[in-house]
Amino acid sequence: MIPFLATFVAALIAAQDPAPISVTTKDGKSATVQVVSLANGKAKLKITQIVGEMTVTRSLDDFEPLSAFMIEVRATDPKTYDQHFALAKRAAALDLLPQAGHQLRQAKKAAGSGADAAAKTKELQAWAAGELERMIGVAVAAHDLEKASRCLDILATRLPEERTEEQLAKLAESVNALREQEGEAHAAKAAAKLSKDQQTALQKKLEPIKSKSAKGDKALSKAIAESGNTAASVKSCESAVAAYKDAWKQAQEVLKQSEDDAEAQEQIAALTDHAADRAIAAALHAANMLVTQSDYSAATEWVNKILKFDPDNAEAKEMLTTIQLASAAGSDRDDYRFGWRRGGRR
Repeated sequence: MIPFLATFVAALIAAQDPAPISVTTKDGKSATVQVVSLANGKAKLKITQIVGEMTVTRSLDDFEPLSAFMIEVRATDPKTYDQHFALAKRAAALDLLPQAGHQLRQAKKAAGSGADAAAKTKELQAWAAGELERMIGVAVAAHDLEKASRCLDILATRLPEERTEEQLAKLAESVNALREQEGEAHAAKAAAKLSKDQQTALQKKLEPIKSKSAKGDKALSKAIAESGNTAASVKSCESAVAAYKDAWKQAQEVLKQSEDDAEAQEQIAALTDHAADRAIAAALHAANMLVTQSDYSAATEWVNKILKFDPDNAEAKEMLTTIQLASAAGSDRDDYRFGWRRGGRR
């Protein structure tokens, strides 16, 4: 009787429809579907609408990346290391960083604690670092500063041991060069409104601000390069924030001298925006570094420095959530290592 019941229950479970998911096509149409099967890029889907149900076959290419990926996840129903790793690669190819990180965490868990677990973990980390570095290069070439900065943040704070200080420094330099290009383009556009003499006079005013801000940029790049050494990296973050504060103070002095100069006001605003933005980036980097050492109290202090002056800062709030999750996970470093949520600064 018991074997019969077990067989019956197993058959009943197998017969149940898979859990529904919400998907969106590239032309903006949404639907709730159950994934019946997937083969050769074609998904058989049971669609539920107010008028009834029907089963259709659609190409994955018809769907937005996240929806296509979720269909693949449902069809695969991943349980093994290889399945999760394959899905991580697929998510990365679709530019779905949070989903790639999640699949890497699941792959690490699926690897277990057997004799080959360490080798599998090393494989995951090496692939992740390589993929992030590739994404940085692609983003820089495409002048996508936001994506380049985000991928650099993840690589430097989650997987710093996978790259040498020199390698991280080179990557930081490439992203900073892109940031400088954007700044120079903005400044050139503003300069076009002035005569050559006016621009020369204005640049003389701005030079002290730029000099102090550049000092902050150099210290922050150093902090990123030193990510493998938490104490050194945090110290460089402190130097960066101090330099950006000096740039801000210098800007205040110049503003007082240029109250009736609209062009000066515009260019000074761009410089102060940069100083404030990068100071926040330095504070977030320091917080990330401290999380890796399970120093959640010090990490929170860095985040609170941001929230004190900008209570609604989304990135600081996200970092606070990251700290809380890392603290709750305790010593599970992998939950943090592969926590690739959206966010990051330009």
